[in-house]
Amino acid sequence: MTRYTITAAAALLATTSIAAAGGIDRNGFNISPLFEDGDYAEISFSAVRPEVSGTNAAGTLSSGNMTEDFTTFGFAYRTDLTDQLSLAFVYDDAFGADISYEDAAAGFPFRNFNATLSGVSAAAYLRYQATENISIYGGLRYVVMSAEINLIAGGNVGPAPIAADQTLDYESDGAWGYTIGAAYEIPEIALRGTVTYNSATDHENDIVSSIAPTALGPAAATTSYSLPQSLEVAFQTGVAEGTLVMGSVRWTDWSEADIPTQSALGVISSDDVFTWMVGGARRVTDDLALVGRITYEAGDGEDASNLAPTDGLLGLSLAGVYDVNDQITLTGGINYSILGDATTSAVFNEFEDNSAFGFGLRVGYSF
Repeated sequence: MTRYTITAAAALLATTSIAAAGGIDRNGFNISPLFEDGDYAEISFSAVRPEVSGTNAAGTLSSGNMTEDFTTFGFAYRTDLTDQLSLAFVYDDAFGADISYEDAAAGFPFRNFNATLSGVSAAAYLRYQATENISIYGGLRYVVMSAEINLIAGGNVGPAPIAADQTLDYESDGAWGYTIGAAYEIPEIALRGTVTYNSATDHENDIVSSIAPTALGPAAATTSYSLPQSLEVAFQTGVAEGTLVMGSVRWTDWSEADIPTQSALGVISSDDVFTWMVGGARRVTDDLALVGRITYEAGDGEDASNLAPTDGLLGLSLAGVYDVNDQITLTGGINYSILGDATTSAVFNEFEDNSAFGFGLRVGYSF
């Protein structure tokens, strides 16, 4: 069991929670492959089943479960360029939202409103081993964002009825960002601390409507926004033979990165979000380790968007890491998250007692 497979398990667990870092962030930009040894490749998959429902302000009409199940996929490759310099390529589903109000009661605000938002990230990272204990790393990241809103006749958007079926297509737009960071390690006790900064990315999507004028009011030809910068501090260390503890805190600058949609929806925005994680790992046999982790995000108390009507979370994750042989490592994990109650900004719907269940699988191959 290598000293870094535990960190890889923690990275997998992060992908099984629906509402990290403000509601549409689905992975937090995984850098763990940089810290594997030699030539290494991995593929990862996660599936999440959220249950999010609410009522109108009077409590008389239900939204039904307005979130769709979703999956994420990731791939990474890492290799040594020299004794001190290594290279990693990482692809993953970085952002997303899957919204459907088709099961809402007649008259519920946003009934027959459906929306999907997708953001994929491809990154190339270099890591330089400056000394036995200190390394620095960084690279470029390319993020592609797209979205689609579907309105079905017979529903409504806020107080406005939907007279005819309509689709708003937010065409794909890509933008460059960057990552920089540093690590301090003491391999003999499996200690590693990292500080990682991810820059914001600026996007501008062209909007194509299937009919005009739109049911959401005047439509802009384009919509411009930024995805937020973030800073993460992470730490792990051995505390006894076969036992590690780990923790991290991640700041995401959502307060400076509003994502506008049409006027009836308001914006996906919040105060800055701090995501806290603490956990531990225990080697059960030479080939098997178990990992547990608690994730916490405080709610900000601000009105939420109907695209992401939750505020904060408390999650429990469990994973197993199994070395099939000297080359192949399997990691499987599950997550259960309690999602914080929220009031939406558009028409003051109340969303309470919601949760999400997810599982993930990662296959790592050293060669």
